[in-house]
Amino acid sequence: MHEPDPADPHAWSDFDRILSGAWSKRALDDALLVLAEGVCSVAGFGVAAITVLRDSGQLEVVAVAGDPAAEETLRGQLRPVAELDKDIADAEEWGSLLFVPHEAVAGREDDLGWVPDYTPVDDPRAWRPLDLLFGLLRDSAGDVVGTLSVDIPLDGLRPDAVRLRQLTRYVAQASAVVEALMERDRFRDQVRLSEATREIVRAANGELSLDQLLEKAQPAIIKGLATDGVWIQAFDDLGHGHDAFYSTDDREIALPPGLTEVAHQAAAAGWANGQVLVISKEHEQSGLDPAVRELALAYLHTINVSTALLVPMGVGDECLGLLVLARNPGSREWNRAELERSKDLGRDLGQAVFNARTFERERRLLEETRALDGYKNQLMSTITHEFRAPLTGILGYLELVEDSDLDDETRRALNVVSRNAQRLERLVVDLLLLSRVADPRRPVADSSVNLAALAHEAVETMSLESARRSLKVDVIGPETTLVVGDPVELDRICTNLISNAVKYSRDGGNVTITLTPADDTVTLVVQDDGLGIAEEEQEQLFGEFFRSANPAAQQQPGTGLGLSIVQRIVQRHGGTITVDSALGEGSTFTVMLPAR
Repeated sequence: MHEPDPADPHAWSDFDRILSGAWSKRALDDALLVLAEGVCSVAGFGVAAITVLRDSGQLEVVAVAGDPAAEETLRGQLRPVAELDKDIADAEEWGSLLFVPHEAVAGREDDLGWVPDYTPVDDPRAWRPLDLLFGLLRDSAGDVVGTLSVDIPLDGLRPDAVRLRQLTRYVAQASAVVEALMERDRFRDQVRLSEATREIVRAANGELSLDQLLEKAQPAIIKGLATDGVWIQAFDDLGHGHDAFYSTDDREIALPPGLTEVAHQAAAAGWANGQVLVISKEHEQSGLDPAVRELALAYLHTINVSTALLVPMGVGDECLGLLVLARNPGSREWNRAELERSKDLGRDLGQAVFNARTFERERRLLEETRALDGYKNQLMSTITHEFRAPLTGILGYLELVEDSDLDDETRRALNVVSRNAQRLERLVVDLLLLSRVADPRRPVADSSVNLAALAHEAVETMSLESARRSLKVDVIGPETTLVVGDPVELDRICTNLISNAVKYSRDGGNVTITLTPADDTVTLVVQDDGLGIAEEEQEQLFGEFFRSANPAAQQQPGTGLGLSIVQRIVQRHGGTITVDSALGEGSTFTVMLPAR
């Protein structure tokens, strides 16, 4: 190999070209390899190696040039910073460079990682097999970000002052390049992880179970965070039991008893402190008990995991679980950008877990409510049927007795019995109808029904009462207004709303029924200027057996089921019903139904 002259300006231009080549590489490791190869060729050494300081606090050998055996042995090795401190303590200062002589490390070759198979030349200044020359790569703030080391000079000699000046300049320029390359790499990591987080949140959005959430988010997590396994430990039953694990791969995840409580405590503490935990042999996690760390490492080994990232998930002050990101043996450690981004991921997935938990509870509550409704409807139907048979007998015998020759007192008593029996019969009829329209298993008839005709019939039915009380009742709208549904049930809507408007109007008042067809809906509005409904009562208005506390309203007969039945029928037909009312100013009921 050609040995450059330190005074040759072409040597410097060659090194500038090498720096440019390193900068053009997209991957950090590739760029640093170009830089190491350049140091070998321009500075005249058989081996050059570059280490960078990782976020884990360890120095990783990322580039080795010049000797395949050295590259195979050294590349990827991790060394604690404490070992670099030991090298510095053993070294002689050669300007800004550090030289560790052979005699300083003789006897501890096993600690050096790699020793060249090298025979020194016969010269007092000969380079010896355990000699090491390196420079500290520093960032603009003066902090160490890595090292550049050289070995086996091509001339076989320890470098002279001229060569040392040249290497010093290479180290200074390499420091700037390494800092810039690492910053560029971090920025790319941040962009990549930001995009991955968005994809994960987008994938998780709308999923209503943890199984679905994890299945949808898995590809984005694996791609964005370079993981080999993704698991969620949920601290809520979610229908699956306490501490359920949701895994994206076929590894059986079952924490030993000693780790379950530790996982709870670690997640809660991590969520409170905004911290994620790294579990690996190469990383000393602050605040983690050494015994717990060893227990966790032993368990990870059983499922073929070399390093795991434990990310708490939660919402607000509540920790809901733990996201575990795993890497298999041979994978790199987690970098700072990944640690920071995983915190955001824990918050985003925590919200998704919260939504899943809420939905699961609401689903169970809905199922319980439906079951209760079904039981209530069945009970209501059974009781009303049992009531109806004796009531029919009572009313039949009353009709027979009424035709008899009775004294006035007996007839008055029988009239009271008859009125109350008829009231019970109306209640039974309403209860039976309510149980039918509240049954979700009962289909809705698909008939064309003229809602206008039903409104006119209801007005006609109430005509005697309207005339007796001098009420003006108007129906406004086309004569034919078709909707889809059950004619009997739709008739009940018109009859109940119009009879209520007449019943609760003041003598001489107005009742207006308006029908407005549109493209896909028909709007029925029943308006009166009667008693009105207090604002605090309007929320309960469609409840079963609700009766207004207004004394004037309580004087009117009723079961308290009419509006509840109307609302159920409207909902069964895919429509809506609303009320606008003020006490003493009348009421307006608006029903919207699908048009034919």
